[in-house]
Amino acid sequence: MSLRFGFYDLGYRKEAVYWFYTAQYQGRQFGVLLDQSKMGSIGSPGFELLQAQNAFFQLVGPYINGYAFGDTDGLVKVVERVQTEGRRIPALQTTYPDVTFRSKSEWNTANTDLADGMSKLISMLKEKKDDIKRQRIQQGIEEKFSKLTNKELTSQ
Repeated sequence: MSLRFGFYDLGYRKEAVYWFYTAQYQGRQFGVLLDQSKMGSIGSPGFELLQAQNAFFQLVGPYINGYAFGDTDGLVKVVERVQTEGRRIPALQTTYPDVTFRSKSEWNTANTDLADGMSKLISMLKEKKDDIKRQRIQQGIEEKFSKLTNKELTSQ
């Protein structure tokens, strides 16, 4: 996962935004499908994984979002793509065999609610575009991040 976010430092910032939002969705998906009553505490895989992803988003989020919110139209496209891709649920029990998840019969509903919830972010980005720009300018965020360039990642 960390190599994906090296993209940001290497100048592939739009690619980093996509991977950040993908990881954020997958982290939230893990959290809603996890049986939190059986996740344990410090040292237990479910607990540690949930806490690690929360810490990651707190540390990386300000940088990725500082850049991403400078192009709300581009961010809308990323969030829509992640929303569509997130509707497919991966084989979590295979990936995390030591973690107890909720009953599989609950997964589709929980994941649909998660994906549908992203529509609120999409609507906000579209409706509040000018407000976001104004707040970014007032807070100095626009000046800090608007000078950053982006390299396009090409297929090899």
